[in-house]
Amino acid sequence: MTSPFEDVPADALVRFVAEYPLAWIIPNRAPADALLMPVLLDGPDLDTGTMLGHLPRRAPATQALQDDGCATLLFLGPNAYIPPSWISKPGWAPTWNFVSLKLSGTIGIDETLTEEAVVRLVSHMEDRAGTGWSVDRMGERFHTLLGGVIGFRMQIESVSPRFKTGQDESPSSQEEIFSALADHPLQAWMKRP
Repeated sequence: MTSPFEDVPADALVRFVAEYPLAWIIPNRAPADALLMPVLLDGPDLDTGTMLGHLPRRAPATQALQDDGCATLLFLGPNAYIPPSWISKPGWAPTWNFVSLKLSGTIGIDETLTEEAVVRLVSHMEDRAGTGWSVDRMGERFHTLLGGVIGFRMQIESVSPRFKTGQDESPSSQEEIFSALADHPLQAWMKRP
C-alpha cells in the first residue's frame, strides 16, 4: 500500500523530471562514486520511457557503470522547512516538505548516444530558458568538448516518487502552508495537476 506521498500521477512525474533534470547517479556497485549529472526522460512517461544522459569519461562512476550498469537516480526538486509558526493549530510540529523521485534501473554506456544526449539536453534547457541558443554556435569546439563525455541510456526498472507537499495535513493547515510559502517553487507542487 502506498502512502499519500507516493501516490503521484504519471504526468506530474514527467513534469518533475523535465523541470528538475539534475540527478545523483549512483552506481550500485560503487555508491561512493555517485555524481550529479542532468538526465532527460526519453519517452512519454517513466513506465515506458528510458532516461538519456551523459557522463564524464574519466569519472570513477563511469567506469563502475561500464563494469555493472545497475544504478539509482535520485532527483530532488523544491523543498522547504515548514515551521510551526505557519500553522494555527496548537501543538503542531515542524516538518519538511519536498518533491523527490528515485529511479532504479540499468545504465548502458553507449558512445553513439553521446552527441544526441548533449544536444537534446542543451535544446531542452534552452527551450525552457527561451533563448534559442544551440550547440551549433560553438563550432568545432563542440566536438572537442564531446570527447570528454560519453552517452548512456537507462532502462527504468522501478519508479519511487515521494512528493511530501502537505497531503497529510488538514485543508486549513494546507492553505496556511501554501500561503506562507508565498512565491516559493514548492507552491506549484502543492496544487496537483
